Amino acid sequence: MAKWTLQASEQLLAEASASYITKRMVVMPKPNPGKLHITNQRVIFTDALTLFFDYPLDQIVSFSVGMANTITLTTTDGKTHKITGMFNKKLIQALEQAGVKKA
Repeated sequence: MAKWTLQASEQLLAEASASYITKRMVVMPKPNPGKLHITNQRVIFTDALTLFFDYPLDQIVSFSVGMANTITLTTTDGKTHKITGMFNKKLIQALEQAGVKKA
């Protein structure tokens, strides 16, 4: 996994294998397998080589849960990030524990 480290007083709440869905070309979804890490301070998605995003919790407006427990994160700059995976119930609980509002 791409390197990231816990900051001072940061605690890992949950991490699980998942896929970050990006768009290839205009509309074609592209799954990027990796791990979603949720701490008491931020949300991070990495794969073996790439850190796709690293958001402090105060930059995440909310999250929603769609079909097949797909998690969509919405950030303060209006971006959305879709995460799919088998362990999303665990990740949903961690987002709620971190204080991220469910839309």
